[in-house]
Amino acid sequence: MAADEYFWFPVVTIALAGSMVLLCRWAFSKAKGGSLVRRVDTTPAARDSFGLLIDVRTVPSYNDARVLVSRLAAFRIKATAARTDDGWTIYVWPQDEAAARGLLDTS
Repeated sequence: MAADEYFWFPVVTIALAGSMVLLCRWAFSKAKGGSLVRRVDTTPAARDSFGLLIDVRTVPSYNDARVLVSRLAAFRIKATAARTDDGWTIYVWPQDEAAARGLLDTS
């Protein structure tokens, strides 16, 4: 019985390692539709494609956009930044538009 265990343990281990290699190869493959890993769309969006959100300012760089979003968040204004055709655009909800524009215009 001990001889069987010495034989089956490496066989099962190699089979599990091989199946993990195949699973990872499939999950991270670049074939269209062959992967479960989410692809990131890097193309800029149109400024008016964000539903109810209102654009309040457009800046040229991602860092500038994150600074403005952080500044708005400090005043409890929910904001987000998105890459658009014109650059990085800051979006807020309609009820926060006036406050956001006022805050960004004064700074």
